[in-house]
Order: sequence, then C-alpha cells, then structure tokens
Amino acid sequence: MTNLKLVVKASMPQSNGISDAYAKATVIGDPLTPVETAIDLKTGYDAKYEAPNAANPKVFVKWFYVNTATGEKSGEMMALATLSV
Repeated sequence: MTNLKLVVKASMPQSNGISDAYAKATVIGDPLTPVETAIDLKTGYDAKYEAPNAANPKVFVKWFYVNTATGEKSGEMMALATLSV
C-alpha cells in the first residue's frame, strides 16, 4: 500500500445557483497516503481558497487514487459539500 496515493481536488466556494462545478476542481494539496483515520483537508483547502460562507456555501470535490509504481489511476469519485449556517 506504500505505492498508493490519494489525490483530492476541490472547487473554490460556489453560490447556491451553481449546480455543477466539478470541472473547476483543482488539486488542493500534495498526494496523500491513505490511512484508516480522518485526513485534514480543510487546512490545505483554506490555504488555496477562502472558506465557504453563506453567500458561497458549495464546494465540489473529486478524488482518486494513483499507484505511484505503475501510474495506474482509479476512477474519480465526486461529492458536493454544502456549508449549512
């Protein structure tokens, strides 16, 4: 499992009127080694973009795995995170 890396992409905060911004997602940090515990993505996200707010509460997230030994990439997974205030 040492050759497996997790790559996470996210959009900048989007308004409620946006229904699909997955194409705007960019990498938000270095590739990560998968672990069984939670990974802090917020620090890297906040360093790249501002935090979501009431005017722009949506963040479109994509992630996939890469085998660094073979270059093989998994399928991309997608999710929408919405700040609730």
